[in-house]
Amino acid sequence: MIRKLYLAISLALCLAVAPQALYAQKGKAKTAVCKLNETQKEKQLFAYGFYKTYMNSLLYTQLGDLSSVIAEKFVSPSVMKKSVDMDGDVLIDAQACDEENIRTLKVVPLNNDWLCVSYLWITPYKDVGTKRKVVYIKVKEQGNSFVIEDATTKKPDLRK
Repeated sequence: MIRKLYLAISLALCLAVAPQALYAQKGKAKTAVCKLNETQKEKQLFAYGFYKTYMNSLLYTQLGDLSSVIAEKFVSPSVMKKSVDMDGDVLIDAQACDEENIRTLKVVPLNNDWLCVSYLWITPYKDVGTKRKVVYIKVKEQGNSFVIEDATTKKPDLRK
């Protein structure tokens, strides 16, 4: 019960308040943002809020299966099956995350349905190095909210 209350409060805060990092993205790509329609902006805010909440729930594992509860509500079963099949999390293209991943999170709309989610993956191993993780997500309206209908690391064909 407490976990569900925490989830509701976290999601409400993430989705209701326009995050500062999103404003920073707007400043850097002002011309691209000006061309976004209202639905794209809503999907971008949804995706950013979802990822901040989802990644935080992965980071703080003492909350138990909170990430699963979040995913059940906002991610289609077919996407969750991809995670099981790849033995990792298709939403983040990894098995875990840390605070630096969340701080460097960016969400950029590609078209009406597809968004590019990226963040820096920093490793302590010198021979591996830092790289930008990129996941493409397809977001569709579902009732009064949105759902992540697809997730992939391969750039989708946007002409479809």
